[in-house]
Amino acid sequence: MRKLTVTSFNIRCFGFNGDYFAPAKSELRIPFLKKFVLDHFSNTDVFILQEIMDPSLLPALLPQGFKFYTYEHTYPRHMYIALCCREGLDFVKTQIIPDTAIDDTSSRPAFYGMLTQANTPVAQIIGVHLKSDYNNTDNRIKQALAICEFLNQKQEALPVVLAGDFNSHLNSKTKKNRDDLFYLNDLFEKQGLKRAELFDFTYITSFERAHLDHIWTSAQTLEARTYNYTSYAPAAEALKRYFDEISDHLPVTVTLTLE
Repeated sequence: MRKLTVTSFNIRCFGFNGDYFAPAKSELRIPFLKKFVLDHFSNTDVFILQEIMDPSLLPALLPQGFKFYTYEHTYPRHMYIALCCREGLDFVKTQIIPDTAIDDTSSRPAFYGMLTQANTPVAQIIGVHLKSDYNNTDNRIKQALAICEFLNQKQEALPVVLAGDFNSHLNSKTKKNRDDLFYLNDLFEKQGLKRAELFDFTYITSFERAHLDHIWTSAQTLEARTYNYTSYAPAAEALKRYFDEISDHLPVTVTLTLE
């Protein structure tokens, strides 16, 4: 396998209609999301999904032939990470990375899988959704350190792709000396990982824009792109419709060379 295209996508509270506090499980966005994925991500080999609150609905969203892998959790409103791959690829040795969940309910563990093709390992994939809120920079750094320690122990001679929602806030919000992104980048660069995307923002609402979603990799990046929400609908309604029908995050996609 010479090239690999990976898309990281936080689908806001998938399984609860985008509302964490919805009274019951339901997902009316599936037709919109299904079309969105098919129209814009037909070349993606691996999806790394976040905020999947009902993993059983993923087959209705993913393209035909895709498989998904996740983990067990007892909290009824847990936001799962899911690793998904197209037909012909598989994930093996999937596991939660130790010490990456700050607590058992409102924190998500990082999730690891070894991607294989025809039983041959081709890459190591890690999906993350770090602790949210402005006041959790120190916890996000702890989570990142746990990921680095895991990679130190793995010592696999395979490319690494680390992707997801890092909740990387500006220091004007966190009141720290530096932006979260600088702290995270310092740690991951020591693992031989380079940030593959350099976008202005990946999270957007009617009142806020932020750059929360990232991909770090040890492989060579051939292309990086994010979705332009303004093309989703006529300009006057693009943001509202994208938020209501898709998410508050923009997917981030990279194409890598594995040679």
